[in-house]
Amino acid sequence: MTDVKICGLTREEDVESACALGAAYVGFNFSRLSPRRVTPERARLLTASVPAGVRRVGVFVGEGYPEIGEAADAASLDVVQLHRPLSAEDLERVSLPLLAVAHAGRESEIPADAVLDRCAGILFDASVAGVPGGTGVPFDWSLLEGRRWPVPLFVSGGLSPDNVGESIRRTRPDAVDVASGVESAAGVKDHGRLSRFFEAVRRADEAR
Repeated sequence: MTDVKICGLTREEDVESACALGAAYVGFNFSRLSPRRVTPERARLLTASVPAGVRRVGVFVGEGYPEIGEAADAASLDVVQLHRPLSAEDLERVSLPLLAVAHAGRESEIPADAVLDRCAGILFDASVAGVPGGTGVPFDWSLLEGRRWPVPLFVSGGLSPDNVGESIRRTRPDAVDVASGVESAAGVKDHGRLSRFFEAVRRADEAR
């Protein structure tokens, strides 16, 4: 089955619902640029009930290594998602597996093979000027059609219960990542939309 990552979680009840529905990843945003930002202290509470086997992902943009480390310790993170060009130093200074991020269509943002091979995966998001991620805008999936990667492929950007099936059919990802597409407001998940999203993923997998 295509793994599902529910990102931008800010409420305990949403974390519990995502896990109960079968999320493989739950994401918590620590960037000061995000309307879904949580503090390390808040993240500690949110991740307390995450069951074994569900990976906790911390999302960062311009934060430094001490901030990343503080959040990782507080929330018992399993993966660090960095919305910036990855460097060899990032791999050395961040003790957890890294999820690389690139904007679809910007080939220069894809890490060099020597860096990408050491990552937990690569996530593609929509390219919107001045916005590092969480755009809520789909990208042209033909940019990824037929491409293969040495690490797991995560597809993000404007996914919803209505279009995630088509995205899976065309990009064949290892995982899909959603935040705003299952929300009633920033950081507030709509449990009906969450359920429909998982059902759409299951239907798409059955058709593959």
